Amino acid sequence: MPAVRPTSAPPRRTVARALALACALAAASATACASPVAAGLDDPEANRVVVALESRAVAARKEPDGAGDGRFRVLVSDSEASEALRILADEGLPRPRSASLADVGRGALVPTLSAERAALAAGLGGELEKSLLQVDGVLSARVHLNLASDSPLREKKEKATASVLFTYRGATSPLAEAQVKRLVAAGAPELAPDDVVVVGVPRPAAAATAASLAHVGPLAVATGSATPLRLVLAALVLLVGLLASATLTLYLKLSRLRGARP
Repeated sequence: MPAVRPTSAPPRRTVARALALACALAAASATACASPVAAGLDDPEANRVVVALESRAVAARKEPDGAGDGRFRVLVSDSEASEALRILADEGLPRPRSASLADVGRGALVPTLSAERAALAAGLGGELEKSLLQVDGVLSARVHLNLASDSPLREKKEKATASVLFTYRGATSPLAEAQVKRLVAAGAPELAPDDVVVVGVPRPAAAATAASLAHVGPLAVATGSATPLRLVLAALVLLVGLLASATLTLYLKLSRLRGARP
């Protein structure tokens, strides 16, 4: 009687390769066809960009940008890149970096008096801009300071003045003109509230927009999710096909072994 070979185990290599390929395709679907719409952002600004896009039905994600320098970039699908850029422009994002008092004195070994005054004015203005941007509803802010001059070459001392330009969402300003004047006057030396000019520019509230849908078989999904979903489904179909092939191979081997028995 011929010896019966032990039943061979399922083709593990084939199954392992199928699983690895499916995982690779699934991972690729997360980054496939993605475009960066903002880069070089700190963590709070990157979060603002993601929230603004998600609130307008555009799927977005942030990831580290650069070699561990604490900066991030925001990516969306290629099909929604133009819409994302339009939304960011409408929201005034990402916000430009404002000057700060930490920048005063940089870039010059022996700065002149006028250069020091200009740097101080820019630094104070930048700090005041940051304060205004902390108010909910303020989209952008610019503060221009003209500090008081006590130069001995002038017969009359120039008084300090300031101008503020800010944009806000909606028809009603989140800050009254008097509030902005008091805030700016308190942040600059020898500046009276009456010497601050404030201009507020409203922007219409963003209309709620429904996400455009794309059909993947019987499923209706957001346009930006259609391509990743197709890749995931393709990976699943490939995995099922490979597992079916491995099962059929095992079945044929078992059939031959049974047929070899007396």
